[in-house]
Amino acid sequence: MKVLIVRTDRLGDLVLSLPVFEDIKTVRPDWKVQAMVAPGSVPLVENDPHIDAVWTWTGDETGRELADLEDKLRREKFDAVVILQYQLELARLMKRVGISKRYGPLSKGSSWLLLNRGSWQSRSRGRRHEMEHNLALARRLTGGWLNRFRSSPRVFPEPRLHLTPGQVEIGKTFRRTEAAAAGTVVFIHPGSGGSALDWEPERFAGVANVLARRTGWRVFITGSAADSATVAAVASHLDRGIDILLDRFSLREFMGILSAGDLFIGPSTGPLHIAAAVGCATVGLFPPVVTMGPDRWGPRGPLSRTLVPEVVCPARRICLEEKCILYNCMTRIFDDQVLEAALEVVARKRAKADDTGVVPAPPVDSRSRLEE
Repeated sequence: MKVLIVRTDRLGDLVLSLPVFEDIKTVRPDWKVQAMVAPGSVPLVENDPHIDAVWTWTGDETGRELADLEDKLRREKFDAVVILQYQLELARLMKRVGISKRYGPLSKGSSWLLLNRGSWQSRSRGRRHEMEHNLALARRLTGGWLNRFRSSPRVFPEPRLHLTPGQVEIGKTFRRTEAAAAGTVVFIHPGSGGSALDWEPERFAGVANVLARRTGWRVFITGSAADSATVAAVASHLDRGIDILLDRFSLREFMGILSAGDLFIGPSTGPLHIAAAVGCATVGLFPPVVTMGPDRWGPRGPLSRTLVPEVVCPARRICLEEKCILYNCMTRIFDDQVLEAALEVVARKRAKADDTGVVPAPPVDSRSRLEE
């Protein structure tokens, strides 16, 4: 059986889809499981031992590029495809290349025509976590309905990113050269890239300053080019000695850097999920809207905490922003709450290290597929 799993949207969405590959391989180790992702997301999957090959899709392919992709997909002769986040053009493509079993969420009118193994999930109501929605689609493919007859039901695997020794060494080098005397390394990522309602920059700066004043703690502010305005606003309130890592590392390097850290604080964004998936303790700040909250989008793992404003949100599906009488309700997450959560997850990480004798680390593969 040859299966293609498709997830071509944001980084965090893909991280929350990673358990799908492990879950399928656990049940069907003889299957060939391949991934299709956005080109910028390849570092998240290129070393995953549960993935046999990686395809890319931008949605902006030229006629020639699309024809070439169709030809290659057709020659692969996939038995099934699971489109974890429905997109019309992708569904059309999978039907054109002759994949007979097409799974995915029945979220649009066209999905009922193009997905002949589709599932009604009602994701917009936010009642289940995104990872669980993804696994439900995969388990339909692998005969997950049989689980109800098993003596011990399968548990949900957590998202895990698999790093190369080179990536791990990048993290160790960063810590050795830029935080040599630090017992605790903290990354604060204030930007969400527009994916969530944001906490105020001066509040992020306040938390950074308090943590940086703790003995043996070293704090860094991270962000991509898209976060430059937010990072600049944070920087104007920072104490001296807190470094800015704005757009300094590639995604592959950044994964290694985060694996060497102890704590990550940020909003609902891809780096929050990446940090959790490489073993960093995390504190995530989420809006109260059901479809944007942590019950749907929170990082998964034993070293994660999420904070939400204690308000009764009037929105049903999307944040009303300036039209809401509670806007900006994120100000109701207070600095001391974030600091308390930060100290709690760091203590938990240290306790886990004490129990095992080693600090939790991400899985490491012997070499990257790009090096083969």
